[in-house]
Amino acid sequence: MDTALGLLAFAGYIVGVIALAAAITYVVIKIFPTEREPKKDDDTDAKPSAEQPTTPSDTPAGSLFRRSKRARG
Repeated sequence: MDTALGLLAFAGYIVGVIALAAAITYVVIKIFPTEREPKKDDDTDAKPSAEQPTTPSDTPAGSLFRRSKRARG
């Protein structure tokens, strides 16, 4: 009987911890909601701006998988 009550208490502890985590998550989401649709810039030109340097292939510098300086050869 003592073992059964211990297991029941342990199960209640687990449920309590999960409920507390869910409640904290719910409160944080209600206090600090994220934007559903990110703000779009008014400047949607295909060309990079003067502030943004370009690579030899006229793509904006810093783009993912850009060619390295050694590969230009």
